[in-house]
Amino acid sequence: MPSDAQDLQVVLAAQEKRELAPNVSSQVINEMKSSLIFQFDWAQLLQAAPTSISCMGACFVASSSPNAVVHLEPPKDKGFQYLRYTSVQANLVECGNMGRMAFIAAENGMGRIQMTSTIINGKINDIVAIIGEPESAKKMLRPQLNTLKEGSTTCLDEAKKMDKMFEDWLLYVCEMHAACVQQENTTREAILSNEICVAAEQTRLDYQKSTVEEAEKAFKMMGKQVETASEAFKKASDQFPTGWDIMGQQIVGDLVGAVTNLGNSFAHAFISNLNPVAKVEAGASIVGGFLNPHKKDESTPEVPVSDPVPPTAAPKNATDPAYVEAVRLDHILAILHVIVSGKNTEGNIDWEQARSGGTGVDSKKNSIGYVQTMLEDAKTRFSQVATTSDPSQTLSTIIDVSLQVATGINDQVKKSGSMSSEWPAKDSEIVKKWQADFAAQYPKANTLIATAKTIPGVASNGIPLMSDAEQRTAQISAKSAQAQALLETAKNRLTTTQQMLTTAQDNYIKSTDMLLEQKNKLGQIQATLTKLTKENVSLAEIKRVLIECIKLIINLKEQVTNLVRFFKAMESLVEMCIRFHVDPFLETVNLIVAADGTDPYKDLKIGNYTYTDFQRSQLYSAAVTMRAYFGVFGDIAKMWVQLSKDSIMPGLKMCDELSVTLGDQDASAQMKKKIAVLNQWATDAVEQVQKLAQDKQREIMNGMDSRIQDVAETTSQITPLPASTVKAITDGTDVTKQAAQTNIKEKSESNPLSRFAIIDD
Repeated sequence: MPSDAQDLQVVLAAQEKRELAPNVSSQVINEMKSSLIFQFDWAQLLQAAPTSISCMGACFVASSSPNAVVHLEPPKDKGFQYLRYTSVQANLVECGNMGRMAFIAAENGMGRIQMTSTIINGKINDIVAIIGEPESAKKMLRPQLNTLKEGSTTCLDEAKKMDKMFEDWLLYVCEMHAACVQQENTTREAILSNEICVAAEQTRLDYQKSTVEEAEKAFKMMGKQVETASEAFKKASDQFPTGWDIMGQQIVGDLVGAVTNLGNSFAHAFISNLNPVAKVEAGASIVGGFLNPHKKDESTPEVPVSDPVPPTAAPKNATDPAYVEAVRLDHILAILHVIVSGKNTEGNIDWEQARSGGTGVDSKKNSIGYVQTMLEDAKTRFSQVATTSDPSQTLSTIIDVSLQVATGINDQVKKSGSMSSEWPAKDSEIVKKWQADFAAQYPKANTLIATAKTIPGVASNGIPLMSDAEQRTAQISAKSAQAQALLETAKNRLTTTQQMLTTAQDNYIKSTDMLLEQKNKLGQIQATLTKLTKENVSLAEIKRVLIECIKLIINLKEQVTNLVRFFKAMESLVEMCIRFHVDPFLETVNLIVAADGTDPYKDLKIGNYTYTDFQRSQLYSAAVTMRAYFGVFGDIAKMWVQLSKDSIMPGLKMCDELSVTLGDQDASAQMKKKIAVLNQWATDAVEQVQKLAQDKQREIMNGMDSRIQDVAETTSQITPLPASTVKAITDGTDVTKQAAQTNIKEKSESNPLSRFAIIDD
């Protein structure tokens, strides 16, 4: 079995290899994207496009049927809200035309988003490069962020335009279907139309709702956390034990990582909440009610309204301040665990570790004194932001109990200056109580930390720090308090990372399984459309075509709506970055430039890291987080543009040709041939999307496999964690895993392609 010294060597070597990798930023960004991709999968958007165009063709063909010469009666009090004509025939043609315009708008919008995302990625890379140069940062940092914000706004505007086009198309087809149902219907048809109308309403974003107050609330919380991190840095710097340089990186990493994790959690919250769907009340969208919301009668059953599935998979209460504070306390609790567990003292408190860094009554910077001071500080700070529910209440208890234990041990260490003092025996009641009390809380802390570090969008293995000073691995005793604490946190992090990567892979596999289900559903819809795409369709068959069209439009619109939510969230995140990272950093940069390059915080240090390094690292972390998010949605736009060029535009051209006949040839024969060509095109186009998806999935899976193997290689060379610690970490990662898989399941069950089943009477 490896010794502590061997374990430490392996851990430090792995850490140095990651930090010195020339493509470390790309590694971090890819880790983040891998954990996000399952909930924002571009293939789901692309798969439905060819079949949707086939459905448009069916509308054009149905418009030529004699049975489409039907007059629709509008509601008497105010007429149709969306339909432009009272003729089924004319409205079928308009349904096809609106689809064409939506797809053309999508090609233009996605092209603009792709181009802007590429520019944004370049700007973020520039930001990463210039934050290490004070003169460059002073001149260029804010302009680069302003460009980033403008780019987010441009992408948001394009996404809104696309969303509006698909919404107009959807509502037009829904109202037409509801109007046709009024012409002739069964009770089952009326209920089905109710469900369709409710589903359509639930895709609509509430642009009228003011989100300023909600965003400002989030900004205030973020500002408080950044301020808290700064205060914690200064406190740790003041109390930092002598000779603990190697532990400094862990401490600063925890402080930076906590704020980064919070920013990621806010990204999920912003995506879900800054543009909520319009509220749909039960009974408000019934047949007749959709055309005339004030009309209610017993013949139109009320449809229960369920909440729409949230677009992101963050666990409940992901923005609770406990997750931020738990990450900040990671190294503190690890040090206390090393002292309390008695690993090197046959089960007693490790008194030598407790007083390392200084001895005697006058020592202020020994290990246990540092732990006590930081826990006191954490208790004061956290009590100001803690919520009245979990996980805040759980962490409050962890802090209280840990502080009591640390205080008791430190009181004994202070007495050690007396020659007559003796350490309490390991079987004494006080030692047993300290150990039992902390042993009950430490696993809970590890569970909270594991949950915080595995929320989708977090870098699985942490984000490297930035420093002007050359970092060198110090030579330290593997038995020292800092080495033991470093080993404890490193092993925990490796286990968490391994589970996070495996979970990300499992989530992605489940999301690709959902894509296969969607492909099968699209095949069924295509088969239905092939049967219905004929010249003499009945009104009942026209209604069936409209239902299939509605399913497909809802599927497309939900993905476009996610774009709107995302870019709205990015606007807020960029503003948050400017306000809480860029502005404070620029204040420091201005002081450095004014002092001819002298850092005003050169003496405010934790290990080798100055306060300026800490600010720079927070900004770097925010930049790569935004780069990861933009990368995910930039990939979506890129793949759409490719599909649009190769398949969508040729499909639209085929639809246009359905109504054109050549010379004196048999119009019916020409129509049948064009229908067959369109249907075959749709089948081929879906297969093309499937191939694109498989190629991309293979690329993503290979990247995931490589990262899992790297971590497994490191963990295989070190002593395994105790089973109780592994279970605590697993309990934490299971929280995010369950949230993700529940989200995937709910999306699958609510997929419009699987809804609105038609049962023939």
